[in-house]
Amino acid sequence: MMLRTRIPIHECKTRLASAVDAERLAFSMSGYAGSKPILGKLRDATFRLQKRRYYRNSFAPFFFGRFVASAGGTFIEGNFRMHPFVRVFMMFWFSFLAVFAVMALVLPSGGQPEAPWGKAPLLLGAVAMAAFGVGLVKFGGWLGHGEERAIVDFLKSTLEADETA
Repeated sequence: MMLRTRIPIHECKTRLASAVDAERLAFSMSGYAGSKPILGKLRDATFRLQKRRYYRNSFAPFFFGRFVASAGGTFIEGNFRMHPFVRVFMMFWFSFLAVFAVMALVLPSGGQPEAPWGKAPLLLGAVAMAAFGVGLVKFGGWLGHGEERAIVDFLKSTLEADETA
């Protein structure tokens, strides 16, 4: 996604910093300090935004963006994706399931007599855990379905920006 504004890059950073609450933990209903609807982590020319929510959703979308100076303004480039920790966790989850399924198919039963139903329960367990993982990601995405639009609208209004092709 790309937005364009006529505001210079330093003003964009200032506006964004004053319009969001920093992502720092606190004892509150949302788990974060402050009360603004958007939480953010700002660095030099990059930033991360998420919508404040009052429930836990590790699979909710984060906007990872950066400011790029242009003639007569600033481009805001970015995309939505899950938190990096969650992405790494899910990569391990599905990798473990793949290794488990391959080992269940390839490894012999260690001298034990084969059950009449074979290795089907092991494979069904792996398939069920994979389906659970996919379902969890989809459900978390569904819970956060309006958050992407809220963040884009926030960026447009805060930075007086328009979407570009």
